[in-house]
Amino acid sequence: MSSLNLVEQSKRSAAFAAVDKHVGPTVRVLGVGSGSTVVYAAERLLELKRLNKLHPELLCVPTSFQSKQLIVDAGLRASDLDDLPELDPGSGSFASIDVTIDGADEVDAELNAIKGGGGAHLREKLVAAASRKLVLIADYRKDSEVLGDKWDKGVPVEVSPLAWSTIKRQLERMVPKSRVQGVSTADAAAAFEFNHPIAVLRQAVRKAGPVVTDNGNFILDVSMGKIYDPLAVEQLLKMVPGVIEVGIFSSMAAEAWFGNEDGSIACRYPRSQIKKQD
Repeated sequence: MSSLNLVEQSKRSAAFAAVDKHVGPTVRVLGVGSGSTVVYAAERLLELKRLNKLHPELLCVPTSFQSKQLIVDAGLRASDLDDLPELDPGSGSFASIDVTIDGADEVDAELNAIKGGGGAHLREKLVAAASRKLVLIADYRKDSEVLGDKWDKGVPVEVSPLAWSTIKRQLERMVPKSRVQGVSTADAAAAFEFNHPIAVLRQAVRKAGPVVTDNGNFILDVSMGKIYDPLAVEQLLKMVPGVIEVGIFSSMAAEAWFGNEDGSIACRYPRSQIKKQD
């Protein structure tokens, strides 16, 4: 078996393991993410459906055009996020989805993630934020100590087409010690590696012009080197007027499954959570 086929097999195994652990007969509402690894999750869902091991009235919430097609092709019921009731109105946090399984472009030691390589991070974040649990699936190339260490294509930032060039210039004026309003920068640690970000308008393939998201917006891929403080960078990017959503998912994932180079799989939890348990 070639190394490429081995990686694909390991991605498939990781997706199957995540689905088997988290999607059983008691799961009523499932968020279905986007990306190449999620294709394998959809494959497993179809198998479980045929074995009658899913909730008979399972609803699947897609995060993109791609994932909606995967849901429909598997013979499962798709639902819009706004059509779902709150799972537990008495809870301190909102949730209408039992669990969401999604891919990632890079995952750090704390399970902070960069997402949006496929341009679906706005819907992915909406669905993740409405979930009791977010589970990530990817291959070993996405497993990193620090965001930006392996993923060198920048942070996907969905922006309004109306003023994308102005937004680009504002993003590129950020500095590593930038902080949100009201927070002193005197003793602040650098949030990212580069002196200034480099923002590039994502261009379409086999189409002249920029990528247009499912929501009708443009994407700026913002490179800033290693990201030392994902939450601070996420907040700073979102403060720029015209930025709609940022492809940094800070402290949202509870678990991540990786397909390894040798065909094995590994499950990881946030490092700080493991230390607290120790």
